[in-house]
Amino acid sequence: MLADSHCHLNFPDFAKDLDQVVLRAQQAGVTYLNTIGTRLNEVGDVLRLIQPYEQLTTTAGIHPHYAEEAGTDLPVELFHVLNHPKMVAVGETGFDFHYNFSSKPAQERVFREHIRAAVASHLPLVIHTREAEKDTIRVLEEEHGRECGGVIHCFTGSMDLARWALDFGYLISFSGIITFRGADELRKVAAEVPLERLLVETDSPYLAPTPHRSKRNEPAFVVEVARMLAQVKGIPLAELAEVTTNNYRRLFRIESADKNKETLVYAIGTGLYVNLTRGCTLRCQFCPKWDNPVVHHYDLTLHHNPTVQEVISALGDLSGHEELVFCGFGEPTLRLPVVLEVARWAKRQGCPRVRVNTDGLANLVYGRDVTPQFFGVVDAISVSLNAQNAAVYDRHCRPSREGAYEAVIEFIKAARSHVPEVQVTAIEGLEGVDITACQNLAQQMGVVFRKRTLNRVG
Repeated sequence: MLADSHCHLNFPDFAKDLDQVVLRAQQAGVTYLNTIGTRLNEVGDVLRLIQPYEQLTTTAGIHPHYAEEAGTDLPVELFHVLNHPKMVAVGETGFDFHYNFSSKPAQERVFREHIRAAVASHLPLVIHTREAEKDTIRVLEEEHGRECGGVIHCFTGSMDLARWALDFGYLISFSGIITFRGADELRKVAAEVPLERLLVETDSPYLAPTPHRSKRNEPAFVVEVARMLAQVKGIPLAELAEVTTNNYRRLFRIESADKNKETLVYAIGTGLYVNLTRGCTLRCQFCPKWDNPVVHHYDLTLHHNPTVQEVISALGDLSGHEELVFCGFGEPTLRLPVVLEVARWAKRQGCPRVRVNTDGLANLVYGRDVTPQFFGVVDAISVSLNAQNAAVYDRHCRPSREGAYEAVIEFIKAARSHVPEVQVTAIEGLEGVDITACQNLAQQMGVVFRKRTLNRVG
């Protein structure tokens, strides 16, 4: 069993015989195919294309060649398309200074936005880097790309880049290039990459491996990449295939994505809570969800971002519940369109109260004030203030973006104009957190304050 971690099945090269291409891959033992996004305006077509094939997944991103196409609404567009269950990663994204089809500033801006989206969405990155090793390392480190993990695809870089990527927690994927006659140095790099950090790919329709050079590449040919890597590692092909496939499933979180066992809706008291996303904008050091995502007796682990229809089906009859609360494992506003659509549906069903529990970073994430969208849909918002100043906030909440605390304050002030009830919270027991100062700050902003207790969830 093999996994082609990077191919482009939506390209015109496969328009006439995609069914046969997928069938040949299956016959060659290639179970998983990941068709990689290169432009956001193609996402809808890609999803329609792969929908009939259970083993096909995709990603969302803008290739550095097309970085100049990205508009100012890129964060909004990324979060919107990443909501689909078949989306398993962000990218491909990065730098390409060989062709420079887009300017370096444009490539860097777009790359940074992709990393931020991946960190927030709890999805891995698919990195493209060509003649840009130092800049790739710099930007990934500055944007905390370690937190989401990922893969450097079609690796042709230096030993130094490979060692840095491994230290940074990333996987390395090799393509047909490793089978080329002149690829001795690349094979030396591959020999040093631990088995548990290896992936294989075709990057088809490009880079057909030996013995298929000059032909259109396709996923079935990933067997030749695996065969060469097995020789480099001195292990049987079957072992290399098993290890790289397990790596693929682990990176893209495919191994245990049993939707039937996921908790999308759970009840606490008279409230009905919606578990909407596996993504989060913060990595709070006091939050237990990263190690044990259990609230009361509900396991909130998610392996996919549920659709509107999945959430509505899980909600069922809302009678008997006094409020609908968007809370759960991750940050609900990362999926703001889904929150609003489900909330409108709930209102039509007669739900008396809709509440959103949030970290208050939506405006920073989307790059604009989104609070007007809550008007008439959301009755209450609870914002995790968590600290009386930025220094204490950064220490405990570990935001990935500068100015996060200031953004929370501005979000709270903006929300007052559009939401009837705005509440802020802080946790008593965290070192340096002054509950009285937090309460005074809430009063100054004209909102309600609620004290929470450390290590008490739900």
